[in-house]
Amino acid sequence: MDLPPVGRQATAVYGYAHQHLLQRGRLSLQWLALAALFLLVLGSGCGPLGNAPPPSPTSPALSAAAQQMQALWMYDEQHGWASTQRSVLRTTDGGAHWRDVTPQPETGSASQGPVERIVTAYLDAQTAWVALIFQNARTTPIYHTSDGGQSWQRTNIPAPSIGVVQLIFVDALHGWLLVNLGMATNAEAVAIWRTSDGGGHWQRIMQVSAAQARTAQGQRTLPYTGSKSGLAFIDTTTGWATGSEPGLNQAWLYVTHDGGQSWQFQSLPLPTGSEKAQIATLPPRFFSSRDGLLPVNLYTAGKASLYFYITHDGGQTWRYGAALPASVIAWSFVSASIGYATDRTTLYVTRDGGQHWSQQLPTGPFSDVIQLDFLTATRGWALCLAPPAKTHILKTSDGGRSWQQLS
Repeated sequence: MDLPPVGRQATAVYGYAHQHLLQRGRLSLQWLALAALFLLVLGSGCGPLGNAPPPSPTSPALSAAAQQMQALWMYDEQHGWASTQRSVLRTTDGGAHWRDVTPQPETGSASQGPVERIVTAYLDAQTAWVALIFQNARTTPIYHTSDGGQSWQRTNIPAPSIGVVQLIFVDALHGWLLVNLGMATNAEAVAIWRTSDGGGHWQRIMQVSAAQARTAQGQRTLPYTGSKSGLAFIDTTTGWATGSEPGLNQAWLYVTHDGGQSWQFQSLPLPTGSEKAQIATLPPRFFSSRDGLLPVNLYTAGKASLYFYITHDGGQTWRYGAALPASVIAWSFVSASIGYATDRTTLYVTRDGGQHWSQQLPTGPFSDVIQLDFLTATRGWALCLAPPAKTHILKTSDGGRSWQQLS
């Protein structure tokens, strides 16, 4: 059974969306994985409140906003979304031009000063959710569009805005919000909120803190210990939480089968010689109800490596593949078999789900790449960040052998 288009919301950064550095600093999940790895080495509901004003006017090709892109997601040859630290952009011509469609806070609303950053979930070419993050807000406004950003509907949830780190949806109705409630040494308090009506109403379904951890031995919440990198769901009930914990010497991986209310630890096999490794896991991506990939960074004996674990039984068991160098910062899979990865200049290709990788030397301006987003085995985009801190977009139509810069 094929999954809904939800997979595309994470393709580029699993390629999503994670997640503290990703959302707070708008870094890619690959940067988060590396940062986390090297740091290792060293319940109430709410209702809809109204509509947002129309978005800002059309922007020219690669305008100032577009030059500050930090992630992009293409859903077909023409339509896609992109995010900057504070803006949502949309293209209808394959990435050549971008329009700012960021929802604007209503006049007189209770926003707390300027928007600090945004947290996004893109489901398909028309459907998206955006949380606007304000520094001192006690509530978080979440906007939803089903017409490509032409109009937005707002809901407020009673979760501290600055703590929101991830927003994900598996279909047009079911989604989750991961909220950071505070961090301590090797520990992080979090809450998970869930919606079943497309974001119209949200309910807190799980929370863990230091105080709760001392009395929650019999409960099946996520542990307080460990830094949480994000969530991923295969459907409305089954999902995973990923992260890292210094000194754990095993993967920080938890699975739920009731939509995120309760969690159980899931062990992973480790490559030979990695039994004492420091390990950082990232949210998996599934391409069907059975086939998925899980990115895992390992640091052992002075060497860091990136592995992709593959499953063909819906995540019940996982098998690691071949190691990629830790310098790899971006990847994109179009199926459980075909994927691409890069260390900014070299392109790596796999056709067996990461069991083997080969190097490909692209022609054209392939350098300074911070994100890959392949739509098919031949067509893909690359987001590049070059001095002086401006981004530009490359496109390939031959599986990464040659690249052209979009004007």
